[in-house]
Amino acid sequence: MQPFSVLFLIGLACISQVSGGKEISANGTFANRYYYNAINVSNGGPWGTWTWLDMCPEHYYAMGFSIKVEEYGGASDDTALNGIRLFCIKINSSSSTVYTVESDSGKFGQWSGITWCPTGFLISFQLRVERPQGIADDTSANNVKFRCSSGAIIERTGGSFGDYGGWSKACTRGSICGIETKQDPYHGPFVDDTMLNDVQFFCCD
Repeated sequence: MQPFSVLFLIGLACISQVSGGKEISANGTFANRYYYNAINVSNGGPWGTWTWLDMCPEHYYAMGFSIKVEEYGGASDDTALNGIRLFCIKINSSSSTVYTVESDSGKFGQWSGITWCPTGFLISFQLRVERPQGIADDTSANNVKFRCSSGAIIERTGGSFGDYGGWSKACTRGSICGIETKQDPYHGPFVDDTMLNDVQFFCCD
């Protein structure tokens, strides 16, 4: 049996546990967890710097996510996607504890509800990014979508600008267990801000 098939079955068994589970912020506590691969995309925005890595605890894997998005404001400075949060559950356990994993997030917008893999765990992603607009307003990253180990593709409603690039490589064993974001920091009211520009995720056995 392939590793992703094992996680598919585990995810099917765990899906009833995650609703209403206790949420704990990982907040960098497990940043030293071993990962075997980092997965990324080629269409990330050009602004900002890579921030910190945040990881699920050992034996926990990302099964769901939410996004922080600033709604379109018309003539105002729009930043679209500001943050991505992962929701990690423990496999082979009756625990309903859910760890949240976030890295750095921008200051604008509201967090969405959680979207879960119907079965399985997150294994690859796409990023929707607006290309640089010159003297016009830049938003950079607008949305993200994930593929689950079951084959399902899940997405929230994000910003409407730009296009999705190609899929990242997929975790070949286990699933996504961590995140690191590339953030353009807030520059003040008279500078074009973009906030989240790029992201990479990490695969754990």
